[in-house]
Amino acid sequence: MGRLSTALTQVSVTSLRPTPREMAFVRACVQGVEPADAWARYLAHDRTAIHPKPGLVLRRLLDELRSLARAHGRPGVAALLVRDPAAVRGPANDRLSLEAYRDQQPLDFYSEAELADLYRSEFGGSTWRDPARRRDRLRTRLLEALQWLGSLSVRMPLPEDPVASWLEPSVAGRLAVVGVRTLGDLSSWISTRGFRWHRPVRGIGPRGAARIVRWLQDHEPTVGALPAHALLADRQIDKAASTPTPCAGIVPLERFVAPQTSDGSRGSNRAPFDQCRIQALGDADAVRAWLAQWREGAATWRAYRKEAERFMLWAVVERDKALSSLGESDCAAYREFIARPDPRWTAPRRTPRWSDQWRPFEGPLAPRSATLAASILRAMLEWLVRQGYLRVNPWVTSPAGEAPGAKGARVQSPLRALSTSQLEEWRRWLDGRPPSAAIDRLRFIVDFTASTGLRRTELAAARLDDLLRDPGEKGPSAYRLRVRSRRVTGREVPLSASAVLALQTYLRSRGLSIDAGADAPDAPLVASLRSGSALTDVRLYEIVSIAMKRCASDLAAREPHTAHRMSAASIQWLRHSCGIQAAGAGAGASEVQALLGHARAASAKVYFEEPRLEGDVVRRTGRAEMI
Repeated sequence: MGRLSTALTQVSVTSLRPTPREMAFVRACVQGVEPADAWARYLAHDRTAIHPKPGLVLRRLLDELRSLARAHGRPGVAALLVRDPAAVRGPANDRLSLEAYRDQQPLDFYSEAELADLYRSEFGGSTWRDPARRRDRLRTRLLEALQWLGSLSVRMPLPEDPVASWLEPSVAGRLAVVGVRTLGDLSSWISTRGFRWHRPVRGIGPRGAARIVRWLQDHEPTVGALPAHALLADRQIDKAASTPTPCAGIVPLERFVAPQTSDGSRGSNRAPFDQCRIQALGDADAVRAWLAQWREGAATWRAYRKEAERFMLWAVVERDKALSSLGESDCAAYREFIARPDPRWTAPRRTPRWSDQWRPFEGPLAPRSATLAASILRAMLEWLVRQGYLRVNPWVTSPAGEAPGAKGARVQSPLRALSTSQLEEWRRWLDGRPPSAAIDRLRFIVDFTASTGLRRTELAAARLDDLLRDPGEKGPSAYRLRVRSRRVTGREVPLSASAVLALQTYLRSRGLSIDAGADAPDAPLVASLRSGSALTDVRLYEIVSIAMKRCASDLAAREPHTAHRMSAASIQWLRHSCGIQAAGAGAGASEVQALLGHARAASAKVYFEEPRLEGDVVRRTGRAEMI
């Protein structure tokens, strides 16, 4: 049996019944034959060479048998197949084991039954507590289970089958938390999210995820095939080859080809062609010209592209109009649409843009998001009017601050920030996690961002060489961070004592020091656990958001209000928390503007005029809101 128990500590997922030779291989391992010897005896003649990992073959076959037992309503048999007779040990002064006794005999001279009789005759009888006796009893039960499994007829898994019928109950429970309850749900989830589909599922790591994917591949005829992008990491995918062909459907902007009747070349709101100051034959060209004002790939560029893309796709697909033919009634209809988008317009977050499952919406937009979308679209159309592409802006009579159903009233939303007490609750939760490099990194990201107010793009770009030390100062106040930003050049953020302590602790866990800039100038402030390279700003967002949701789940029963806030929190909330704390500590608007790197002073006034943090309450004009 070898290392059976350790082989089955991961996710067990397969379900096809092994062949007679494979069953003989498993029985031999159960009876104590090493997997390599059992492979040579029963399976090697079916292959051109000795299998390099017979232990892996044993694990997969046991996985198949366990899933087969669960599918036939025998979870006890599935649990029995986890047991390893070799793991049954006695006291340190135990007599010679049956395994050791077997090794002293001529190879393949005695059968297992003959060996057992010789062993008992030489060492005498044993009680039920004797380890040798217990190993024999366990082997007998395992062999009986294998005999029963060998007599079963195979039932192939189907998409409508519950996940719990084929996977471990614990794994099925983790998948149910994210809404995956059937095998069809599982295939759809993996197809939509790609290679790293397991990240939002708590308790399933890369190895367990790989075994689940391998199982789906084994059952492709009945469960369905997975697309290529679900089997490879992003860097291994030929995105050009995987991207479907351009069309006029609900597809990303780079793939979108509008019909000639609605491409904007003859839009009813087009200004005279001789007045246009941009190179744009149609609406897609005009939108790209507007987006070209920002660096491609930056957070602002992505946010603006998202809103422009949604608006233009909706105009062509839903209204059968060019963007340059829309009027005021169309804009009002779009505001209603984004509050309740049709399901065919939605897909889970992080669906790759080159995937056929991509959609522009995740679901209905919250009032605050709808207001932001209206502001961006109004600004875009106003810019196109100034460039001589459009005659009038159809959004001018559609107030940017009006959300669907608001009737002109300003939307009052709780500020997206965490209070001091909520951050302390978060730190207590983090202190209760088992120590690890991932926890050290997470603690640094949260504490450092809440202290400095850095944007996630700025934190992702920071290097050790950006740490500056004033030789005339001593202690934590001597440190500053040079911020790499296209918004405000030459910006430096002073580091508080808490920020310096967080940085020193985190760097020490990586074998670095805060003054290591001369030795490792390119080392990132936040590094990948595996490669040590810099994390992307998207990965920073994922790390914080997933951790906040897990914290909220654990706090839900004890602190429902705090849990509600944390379930929606992201790394951007920590930046807002820093601004509020700075304003509450007496900093002026210009100081907060310099700290957070706002290009305009008006952007920093929100921390003074709108909210005011007092414990867990945001004070607004005339009323208080819990956050």
